[in-house]
Parts: sequence; C-alpha cells; structure tokens
Amino acid sequence: MSEDNSKRKELIEAIGRLNPMQVEVLQGIVDKFTEEIEREHLRTDFLDAQAFEYFSTRLAAHHASSGVALKKENFEHILEHSFKMSGHSAQRTENMTHRGADLEVDGRYYSLKTEAAKGLNPKSITISKLMEARWIRDLGSHHNAPKQVQERVLSHLREYERIFMLRSYGDEQSIRYDLVEIPKKVLAMVQSLKSTDFKPLSGSGGTSAKVMVNGRKAFTLRLDGSVEKVTIAGLDVRLCSFHAWWRLSRPG
Repeated sequence: MSEDNSKRKELIEAIGRLNPMQVEVLQGIVDKFTEEIEREHLRTDFLDAQAFEYFSTRLAAHHASSGVALKKENFEHILEHSFKMSGHSAQRTENMTHRGADLEVDGRYYSLKTEAAKGLNPKSITISKLMEARWIRDLGSHHNAPKQVQERVLSHLREYERIFMLRSYGDEQSIRYDLVEIPKKVLAMVQSLKSTDFKPLSGSGGTSAKVMVNGRKAFTLRLDGSVEKVTIAGLDVRLCSFHAWWRLSRPG
C-alpha cells in the first residue's frame, strides 16, 4: 500500500471515531477545500510550487471557520511549514544575532510583515513597525535624526536578506491576500536624508521625513517617539514585487 493510500485509510478510520459535532466542523473544512480558490503564483524565487500549494491549502483551512485575516504569528507558522513541506530546512527565529529576522530557510534570513485593514489602500503599503527604536527618545533635535537613521536603520536592514509582507483586504463576501516583497534597496534610501528633510520633534519626541525617488515620494519615514518604533508609511506599491495572490470567500 502506498503512503498516500495508507494515510487516507487512517483518516477514514479516524473520522469514524469522531462525534457528530466534530464531524460537522470537519465537514466545513472539507467543503472549503472543494471550493475553488482564485489564486495566482507569480514568482517562484521565494515560494516554490509545492510551498505555494501548501500555503494555499492552509489559507483555505483557516478561512473554513474564520473571516479574520491571518495574524503575523499565523503567517510565520504557515510559511515555516510550507517550506518544510517542500523539502527545505526552515524555522522561525529569535536568533539574537539576526534581530530583524523572523524566518530562517536553508540558512537564509527573512523579515516577515503583515498588513490588514478593511479600508486598506492596495496601492500604498504601511510597515507599522520596521524596527523597535528606543533611541528615538534620545534624539534631542531633528538635526540628529539623519545620523541615527543611517546608523540604526541600515544596520537593521543588514540583519536579513529579504522582506516579505502578506497584505489582506476585502469586503463582506471575500478576502484577498497579496504576498509582496519590499526591496531593501528602496528602504535603504533613508541614507540620503538630511536634517532639513525632517520635521521638528513633536511633543512625544518623534519626527518624520519624506523619502524621494526621481522627484516623487517613495514613502514617509516616521520615527514614532510615543511607542519608540520606526514606521514606513505610504510606500508606493509599484516599487515592490508581487509574488502571489489569493481570493477566498468568507465563511457563511
């Protein structure tokens, strides 16, 4: 008997031991699996075909019973197992030598982000927390911001190879996910900021500056003094790369 047939037999036997309520819940998941999901795999240099299939299946399982978008922890967990199922070595990481990394795959480090909102603008990305930044409270003046940004933010970006964001938005009937890569070289443009680009410090000690590319705003860098974090706001999605997208119906 093949491994697949053996697993099917075990599953059928297990279903026979379930109580009616458990069967009802399982039926909802099965129904979701048989429902056609709109999706497109655009690039294979991050998720390969098998990892994409597993990720798609786990998305369907999640939305068999929930209309709430994946949280960051869910995204990390499913992505880790997607890579493992496709034969890669993968683990979520709290490695202190790679402070900004969330996932290690075959010895390569990745930063993972999520963005979810009912009124999310598909053309504009916000990274609510690029990094923690206790140093913001010690700026003293916006004139000191460029040096700190160049040292701290660029150092943070060197902790991992690539940044991926899972964005989710939709309406009452369906939810859409976009897997987007945010190029580090775009964020690294903060190195060109001058003191005159920053606003005077606010009451909470924060400031912000627009980062321009060829005369157009690429994004706004915000140094949030109230919660001590660096935020990227209004990032033009055209500067990023789409790797995949999915559209799933919300559970009834």
